[in-house]
Amino acid sequence: MALFVHARPELLDRTLECLRDAGAELLYVFSDGPRDAAERAHVDAVRERVRAIGWTAPIVVEQETNVGLSDSIRRGLDEVFERHECAVVIEDDVCVAPEFLSFVGRCLAHYVSDQRVAGVTGLRLPFDRACFADYPFDAFATPRFHSWGWATWRRAWETFDFDADRLARRLRAAHVRPEDAGADLTALVDAAIVRRELPGAWDVFCAASMLVKGQVFMAPAWNLVENTGFTSGTHFSSSPPRWELTWERPPRRVGVEPRLPPPLVDARILRAWLAFAAGPRPSRLRRLLPRPAKVALRRLAALGAHRRS
Repeated sequence: MALFVHARPELLDRTLECLRDAGAELLYVFSDGPRDAAERAHVDAVRERVRAIGWTAPIVVEQETNVGLSDSIRRGLDEVFERHECAVVIEDDVCVAPEFLSFVGRCLAHYVSDQRVAGVTGLRLPFDRACFADYPFDAFATPRFHSWGWATWRRAWETFDFDADRLARRLRAAHVRPEDAGADLTALVDAAIVRRELPGAWDVFCAASMLVKGQVFMAPAWNLVENTGFTSGTHFSSSPPRWELTWERPPRRVGVEPRLPPPLVDARILRAWLAFAAGPRPSRLRRLLPRPAKVALRRLAALGAHRRS
């Protein structure tokens, strides 16, 4: 498991407690350095908490200077994949349910050789549960990359493209529609990859790479992840999200042996996800806005949503 931390000691305590309760054993901790002198005390407090971990002996990598979220994630996972075939990835504001590692581990083993699957997540955002009526599995395929509580294999990590120029060309050549994975993704791809105005957006590159290759993530039919850092992350907003994210406890047997589907997107679940990602129906006033204003609003909404992640 790879845990990425920076300067939020007040959030890290619960994150570590959840990892312990979920049964985490081999733990790499990547600690980014302070951005300025004022942040040094917070970084030091985080590192003191990491050194105090008593339920495992973490392998700790500390940066002397600040490398930023994207470089921290990329350098850290490159290092992990030099030694291991797969990795579970957690940031310091992600709290996982006790069943998280069991579910993710089963999925990693089940889909290890399936090139259609780019990774696994414990996140099920709170879109309408009605789409799961009569659904026979405990997981589903989604065309969207999710960075809150996820896992992947070396073979998939090596295919994520972080070169903006090359990835933009690949997106155009593949004629993909980012909105097919969520209405917000079009503006995020534009901001992060085309205009390069969204620093730290490593996950947008992963999402776009999945679109180019037609890959999916596997997610649980119940949510196993909470995010406690909406207002304090690298990408943040002072406004809370319009929804709540809480654990959904699965049936006892599911934590032991989940029923895993083929990695094919279910049309009902996709419709429910796309409706959720699109947000509430616009007001009459917003429908009357000219198109340039609508585009600007969509961009602002997408940037705000990404900052919360």
